[in-house]
Amino acid sequence: MHNFVSDIVYQAPQQGNWWLSGGGWFVLALVNAGLAEQKNRSRWNWFVVSLFLGPVATFFVVVWEPVTEPALEVRNPFARADDRYLTLAFLALVGTIGALLFTLAGQAWYMWLASAVGAAAVVVFLLLFRRARAQRMLARAHARSV
Repeated sequence: MHNFVSDIVYQAPQQGNWWLSGGGWFVLALVNAGLAEQKNRSRWNWFVVSLFLGPVATFFVVVWEPVTEPALEVRNPFARADDRYLTLAFLALVGTIGALLFTLAGQAWYMWLASAVGAAAVVVFLLLFRRARAQRMLARAHARSV
């Protein structure tokens, strides 16, 4: 016969394993990310490192000195036209590969059309990239000669 107290007693040892099953490591990774930010380090990098190293990463975050030099400035990938077209070509390539894999796995006729459109977009963006890069290099050479 089941009673409420025996269910609680039976579940008690299982609740102690939450730390080892990943919950505690995730919480520790969040704490390490906060500590890293206070020492002018990357939150995301230390979060990922802490997921794998756990308490060892905590030790290093606490012991290492804070970063005193300013962080590197993040570049905008869409600042120049050639970078813009190259990024768009890469995104179109990823979409095309995904559509192709979906086509081969599911054999849907409309995904062949999506793959063809994606491949055409990749070609167009790469051609625009080459033209924009050539224009930028020409402008740079002209500026040096003047």
